[in-house]
Amino acid sequence: MALSEELLEQIGAYLSDRMTTGEKDRFDARLQQDASLRDEVAIQREIKEGLLFIAQKERFKAMHGDLDARGLLPNPPESPTSSADRPQSAETGLRPTLTPKRTLFREQWAYFAMAAVLVLVLGFGWVIYRNQESRQAQLAQNARTFDAFFSPDLKPLPVLPPDPDRVAAPQTGASVNAGSDSIRLRTAILLLQRSETQVAVAIDTLQVLARTVPGHWSASAQWYLVLAYLKTNQRQQARQLATQLAGLNGHPFQQEAEQLLSELSKTPSQPR
Repeated sequence: MALSEELLEQIGAYLSDRMTTGEKDRFDARLQQDASLRDEVAIQREIKEGLLFIAQKERFKAMHGDLDARGLLPNPPESPTSSADRPQSAETGLRPTLTPKRTLFREQWAYFAMAAVLVLVLGFGWVIYRNQESRQAQLAQNARTFDAFFSPDLKPLPVLPPDPDRVAAPQTGASVNAGSDSIRLRTAILLLQRSETQVAVAIDTLQVLARTVPGHWSASAQWYLVLAYLKTNQRQQARQLATQLAGLNGHPFQQEAEQLLSELSKTPSQPR
């Protein structure tokens, strides 16, 4: 997609958590509707993480060069022949001995400095590793939950008209496009089982259907949109929508939404 300076600034603010709550909500809503923007945000996030890693690497390289320039790094071990070239004392015939306390201090300081750099490198490496490990565990939990709750078979229309106090869809379609909506919904469900690009198309279709006139098919689209968000690791959106469905008395997927929320509340197990 074409990126303007304004859009790049918005993506940067979003990834750096510099947006206000209202701005972030509006940007999240835009992400839900724009698959190309979601792809661009994912690319910019990877670029940002890569630049951060390179910056840390260059920082440690500069620190090492500074320590070396100050003579604070240990000297390489001398070769056996180098000691023979040292001048001898005229009086004793013995080679002078260098010593001492200052040299010892410099060597000790160099070791401490190198140890500190090593700790920093290992620390940052461990943070990056744990973040990646945590993300993999979350993706694995998403996949397991999706497989557990997904069914390609739609629930049938209710046989009896719903109670007026319930929010379930009426038996006869409230929309003149009820037949078309059911076909589009079935198509979107099939796309959820395919490639990432086709899942993005399914999300766009489900978002439209979920906002149509309340009915059985729009209610079903809301549930499958929860699963689509989960499959694409949009856990916040999935949790928010599932919470809404779980609070709607009579929604055809109210029970499933409650069970899914219970599953998402569990801590993802780390991959072995």
